[in-house]
Amino acid sequence: MPATISITVPPKTTTCFVVATERELGDARLAMRRQLAEPFAAAANERLSTSRLAITSYRAADSPWDLTGAAAADRDDHESETRARKAVHHVGVTSLLQVSGQPFGAQVARAAARALAATMAGVIVDLNTAQILPQDTPENPRFALADDWLGVSLPPEDEHCSDGDESIDGCSCVELTTRGLRRFGLPELQIAGVACPQDLAALNVLRATAQRLMPIGQLPGPQVLPSYLPLVSDDLAGFWGIAEPLWADGPLPVQLASLGPRLISIGPPPEFQGTLNEWLWDELPPVMHELLGCTADPLPS
Repeated sequence: MPATISITVPPKTTTCFVVATERELGDARLAMRRQLAEPFAAAANERLSTSRLAITSYRAADSPWDLTGAAAADRDDHESETRARKAVHHVGVTSLLQVSGQPFGAQVARAAARALAATMAGVIVDLNTAQILPQDTPENPRFALADDWLGVSLPPEDEHCSDGDESIDGCSCVELTTRGLRRFGLPELQIAGVACPQDLAALNVLRATAQRLMPIGQLPGPQVLPSYLPLVSDDLAGFWGIAEPLWADGPLPVQLASLGPRLISIGPPPEFQGTLNEWLWDELPPVMHELLGCTADPLPS
């Protein structure tokens, strides 16, 4: 297997949010002035009406955006999904930015979409992840991938195996693929062939790997990734935006492999002789099997 993976980080990437609403777009600049706080207010005001922050409005029947597949992060939030599908108007907030301006540029665009949604009583769909964002949530100045920037989640419980086989290699049902890394100039990540009982551990491997690769997305042009990547505690902690170490043992090596120009697979390192699920069960720090979520550290006062 090659010792490195070649990728190309594009010079610019696009982030797009759509506010699905019953109301027509009024004065977008005024709405954002009323709703936006710093550090986003000044940046949004300066970028508005340029390719760095373009706001466009359509009747839903004429919209270039198909929101029928948008899903709420909370699977019980059927109301938001219905509102997104049946909205009368679509207001797009699009940001085309140099990758060196990420992730702050994406935060500015999402903060602007939140301001418009608050004014227009709309729901926000992140087109990069196909997810409906939680309502009434202010944009956090501290960036963390865990803050709804990565569209990958555990499969619903009712999609797990029904035969009750809890053995390590009892099935290979689960395939997890990220959505949203492309807006940061990176390929998406995938881990496939996972047994249902190991799905959370596999998800946390994806999260830690995504966090580890984030700085590379700010370097436009050809880049070389090591195919053998040792993940450390700070990678998973950084995903959640916390400084507290999440495991005390040494690095967790993973093997990366290219599945195409914009997709990378993750698996056990070549020195591990067992199966993917044996690796997930035997080699990962215990926290990878336990951590569903945690709260980001507060910003310094």
